[in-house]
Amino acid sequence: MKLFKASMIVNVFFVFVICYLSYHLVFGNFNIQNYLVYKFEEKIWKQKQEKLDKNIADVAMDLNALRLEQEDYLEELRFQKNPLPNEGETVLKLD
Repeated sequence: MKLFKASMIVNVFFVFVICYLSYHLVFGNFNIQNYLVYKFEEKIWKQKQEKLDKNIADVAMDLNALRLEQEDYLEELRFQKNPLPNEGETVLKLD
């Protein structure tokens, strides 16, 4: 019987690889906890970036409408300043 069979060397190699990976999984610089925190931070960053991009686009549209003096935008500004109904307007309340 041979002392070192090829199958035994392969098994020892795989056991060593599994031990090495499990050690770095727990004690390594980029372990599971750091990976999950990184993914969470990335998701939050993307959400904030999308919200900021949308707000920038909205402000750009409003400034453009104000510069071009578009009537519907100016009317919206008047409604924001005075939300009460004007003389002769009818207000419907829906439940």
